[in-house]
Amino acid sequence: MLTCFTYLARVSFPTRYHCLIGTLLAEYRAYLIGDDGHFYDVFRLTCADDAEAIEMAKKLVIDRDVELWQLDRKIGTFSLKQK
Repeated sequence: MLTCFTYLARVSFPTRYHCLIGTLLAEYRAYLIGDDGHFYDVFRLTCADDAEAIEMAKKLVIDRDVELWQLDRKIGTFSLKQK
């Protein structure tokens, strides 16, 4: 799992948010897209906002396209062509 913050003190809530030293964070999923257009792997991201999640998802675009989601909200698709 990739995380945008690396603090030891972490309090988990039953929802999709976490609290790290007073900072509200959201969970995202970055799906790797195969040649056939289907998801074949997923990375869980915990980030402060969409901009940070997008930055992390773009780093995953190495040889495959990546689709970023927060729950049922699609944030975007990042491809090799955009690099």
